[in-house]
Amino acid sequence: MGSDSKREFLTSSFAIPPSHIFSSRDATFLSGILAATAGKGVDVVLNSLTGELLHESWKVLAEFGTFVEIGKRDISDGGMLDMATFKRGTTFTAFDLTDLFWSTNKTQRRVWNR
Repeated sequence: MGSDSKREFLTSSFAIPPSHIFSSRDATFLSGILAATAGKGVDVVLNSLTGELLHESWKVLAEFGTFVEIGKRDISDGGMLDMATFKRGTTFTAFDLTDLFWSTNKTQRRVWNR
């Protein structure tokens, strides 16, 4: 977590215990999340981290979890994922909201316009 004010916002607004708030500025969040979930990991990762931190986020995914990539850098740079994580029935999807804006598909444009 980037600052005390952000941590306070999460604890007061959503009743998230401070022990369940982790910083994504370095890879220590992996061990923290695994400890907090008794080694299970999390069901959903909404990721915009790049490089090593993207890979650490991928590792923290629970069995049958879903990883949603909202960043572009690793995809544009041809980044690779550890395929072993897929053995746990996980799903990886990439989503770029601007694709709806630029789409020529009428249905997708209606979604954007809504």
